[in-house]
Amino acid sequence: MVANLLERSGLGLEVTLLEARERIGGRVLGLDSADGMHRFDLGPAWVWPQANPRLADWLHTLGLRVFEQHTRGAGLVELPSQAVRRHATGFAQQPPSMRVVGGMSALTDALRARLQRTQLVLGARVRSLHARADGSVGVGVEVEVEIERAEQGTTLMASSVVLAMRPRLLASGLRWSPPLPAALQQRWADAPTWMAGHAKLLAVYATPFWRAAGLSGSAVSQAGPLAEVHDASDAEGGHAALFGFVGVPVAWRRRMGRQALIDAALAQLARLFGPEALAPHSVQLQDWADEPGTATPADAAPVSAHPAPVSTDLPAPWRDCIQLAGSEFAPDFAGYLEGAVLAAEFAAGHAVRNLLAQRAASGLPLDV
Repeated sequence: MVANLLERSGLGLEVTLLEARERIGGRVLGLDSADGMHRFDLGPAWVWPQANPRLADWLHTLGLRVFEQHTRGAGLVELPSQAVRRHATGFAQQPPSMRVVGGMSALTDALRARLQRTQLVLGARVRSLHARADGSVGVGVEVEVEIERAEQGTTLMASSVVLAMRPRLLASGLRWSPPLPAALQQRWADAPTWMAGHAKLLAVYATPFWRAAGLSGSAVSQAGPLAEVHDASDAEGGHAALFGFVGVPVAWRRRMGRQALIDAALAQLARLFGPEALAPHSVQLQDWADEPGTATPADAAPVSAHPAPVSTDLPAPWRDCIQLAGSEFAPDFAGYLEGAVLAAEFAAGHAVRNLLAQRAASGLPLDV
């Protein structure tokens, strides 16, 4: 999103987009359906247009449609004894949860498709940042960015750098020269990454058979291992799936093992929705705690409350050449997709203003 905004700044900027993973999207991740016509969300899946106006505006701009999360039918409650209680209605939210047609990956795909001049480099992990006075820009500060890609090191020079990284990754995964104040690095290290320690299980089926039984696909459980289950099908139910949030902590999941956890989750789905749930076409467990681009070892600890926004204030010389665009740095909705949009817009705006100031100070034209 930042690259889109910088391309459209009117400054004729040369933008390089570095992605540490071999894919775009970060915590937005989709699993392709067998026919390739739909993607099931393994990361964030919901948007609330009334409460998320900036995200809703981008979806509209990109021509992406949304549909309401399926909640029609009975909801289920599983007791600690594994006894299941059926409630007349599902667990609808107000305002209603909406999902993106084609999955949330449609958003990141559409943003990538709009890029015209940006150079996208996948599998490029930033290792260090070195701020130097003056340089090719003629005024201010430029940044030497050290990158590791395919076990090879290289460097780039930039007049401005936008970091869409979590605070904990900024604290533990980057070398800063000159170094950041220890107190600032500690504040970043103490800032949890929302949902980084969570796991999500997706089970794909030939049909949404639970709907025929009058069930919404919604369930909450005190028995586990899934604490919460929802219908993950597309709008028409042509691509059918259930997804569940794993309700046990990281240490427990690692002791149990991946396959044992999947087997236990499918057995639970069968308790809730019937024996058909034991035979999905495919099943995927996405454990975000195992993603080094998302989580650090500190994120294995449970988070009891939603983290507060993290300040973007930086000391000199970094304040003039570094912008922070991770969702946790957003002034509102920190950790959510709405926060990611806000943080991207704020960071791009600050970067453009700093570049304009540099050009004005050096006598360069303000637009191209």
